[in-house]
Amino acid sequence: MPRPLRALLSALFVIVIVCFDEPGRAATAAPVGQPNIVILLADDLGWADVGFRGSDIQTPNLDRLAAEGAVLGRFYATPICTPTRSALMTGRDPMKLGSVYAGFQPWAEGGISPDEHFMPESFRAAGYDTAMIGKWHLGRHIEQLTPNARGFDHFVGHLNTQIDYFDYTVAGGVDLQENGDTIERPGTYATDLHAAEAVRYLTEIRDRSKPFFLYVPFLAPHSPMQAPDKSLKKYPRRLNLPTPRKTYAAMVDSLDQAVGEILLALETEGVADNTIILFFSDNGGLEVFGASNAPLRGGKLEVFEGGVRVTALLKWPGVIQEGADIANVLSVLDIFPTMAAAAGVKVQSEKPLDGLNRLSALTDPGAAPRDGKLYFASNSPMFNRYRVGVIDGDWKLVQIIDHKNAETHVKNFLFNLRNDPNEKKNLAKSEKKRVTTLAKAIDRWRAKHPINGVRVAIVPHPGWRAPKDYAADVTPAEEVIDAGYEGYVAGVRGQLLQQQHGGRGRIKYD
Repeated sequence: MPRPLRALLSALFVIVIVCFDEPGRAATAAPVGQPNIVILLADDLGWADVGFRGSDIQTPNLDRLAAEGAVLGRFYATPICTPTRSALMTGRDPMKLGSVYAGFQPWAEGGISPDEHFMPESFRAAGYDTAMIGKWHLGRHIEQLTPNARGFDHFVGHLNTQIDYFDYTVAGGVDLQENGDTIERPGTYATDLHAAEAVRYLTEIRDRSKPFFLYVPFLAPHSPMQAPDKSLKKYPRRLNLPTPRKTYAAMVDSLDQAVGEILLALETEGVADNTIILFFSDNGGLEVFGASNAPLRGGKLEVFEGGVRVTALLKWPGVIQEGADIANVLSVLDIFPTMAAAAGVKVQSEKPLDGLNRLSALTDPGAAPRDGKLYFASNSPMFNRYRVGVIDGDWKLVQIIDHKNAETHVKNFLFNLRNDPNEKKNLAKSEKKRVTTLAKAIDRWRAKHPINGVRVAIVPHPGWRAPKDYAADVTPAEEVIDAGYEGYVAGVRGQLLQQQHGGRGRIKYD
């Protein structure tokens, strides 16, 4: 039997051994032969800022992943942090989750509803040991929203975004914990910390009788723009004026070094050949902070290709062809069902997933293209300005909707991505009927957003004050009412209110 087919069959057909850790009590079933899963997430990495695309930034480990695995040339995320992470963890549309327009900020009490099922919960139920190292950004103020409550056996990292890389503070409060308890790592650069903790998990903490699911969402190269001297010295020709290109390069360099340490640990532990490694960025790079998305148009916060089409790599020894360039469209929404299919794991979500099982797109060069539309949106950083978009086959519509105090301005951009992948020619005037059709589709999609879902809030209410310790500020689960609160929308009143709201959004969550 050919090696690729043998490896694929071993991943899809598993032998389950049931063991006992106490008399009369069955332990978690331990599957044999299932692949380990490692998801490495960069934060704000530019499309062009990797060595294999010609950048002067040194990324030998990412280049190696590209050579030994596959480049996912049309992998789509969302234009900002939180919606990408929520789509990754749930396989569900962040528009429905109320998380699509903006990121959760430290002063917000929002989060992905405890009613949603998270990917590591399914993997843990299938016998996987699960861990997360790095940035969460999916809710923080009650225990039910934190990583250990969403399927991760082990967590080291930060609940918020915009973390200082050296003292781990946000708005003055410390945000670094291990499984709910604050820890201190004075002087350690955050990216180095993430690498060290991921290696510690692989070499010391994980249950070796189980396959593992490891999620490492790095802070880098997201702002604040900070880098260690050892990496800064490698880029003497880059300057930090007018943008911090030197610091940005050093941050990406440090990220690549961290990836290399994790890859080395997998090899040292003897598990590299049975591990699926997925690397991607949560959105495009921000050019004002030194990133480059060339030749793609736009960047982070925008729904042009530079904001949503991101660098992505996948390595699966014996299954994915080395050096392949997979041009089939994949979405961050697809990761949960696809990884579950690859590992023979049953998806435990009671709610239907919006992502698709795209395993065939990874293993078969002749696989059918992705079916269905892909939508994107951002409300950051401008209040009442929305950037929305949809891809439907070869066509993509981008709208910039600017709600002024007394009027609304809409700019339409229509592109044929097959002929114009870098979005240089706007066909909106010559294809007015297609613009109208796709604009209506966007309207229907946006109507799924709860009217009280998160929107841009770049500064807190003046009455907010940061906790000194974010880990200590989490309300324990036993002190929180289990059920959500729907407010004044029950019964006939709710039906009438929804009719009045119409396309403005859902008055009840989901």
